[in-house]
Amino acid sequence: MALIKDRRHSLEHTATPELRFSDWLNEGLSQDLSSTTAVLTNGDDDLPSLLANADKLSMIAVEFEPFADGRGFSMARMLRRAGYEGEIRAVGDVAMDRIDFMQRVGFNAFELRDDQDVTEALTKLGEVSVHFQPSADGQGPAYMV
Repeated sequence: MALIKDRRHSLEHTATPELRFSDWLNEGLSQDLSSTTAVLTNGDDDLPSLLANADKLSMIAVEFEPFADGRGFSMARMLRRAGYEGEIRAVGDVAMDRIDFMQRVGFNAFELRDDQDVTEALTKLGEVSVHFQPSADGQGPAYMV
């Protein structure tokens, strides 16, 4: 699987974490998990708990199932709004037509499926030039310009 990170094809990067946030949180209550700084989450996890613990994590990978809801988008936006500066990686069903929107809400890394082309994915970043929603990147909506 290829990874795009910070708008570039990343050849050297850490693996996507396998430890789920809920397990990290539950195990953290009974043992020291300070050495584990990356977790895997999805829309089923408790967002207030994730926000409260984000400062302890260097990477939060948000897993997308075949598109059914936008909770992963909301998680990234809320993490950035709360000041999280670490890596937010989209994994799972990272569809080409959503990459630009994922970046606008705060994702800075995208794990592509084996059937997806890195070059094509890179062209999707910035593909939409006019937006009507505010974003995590500081760019306001078109009607505010």
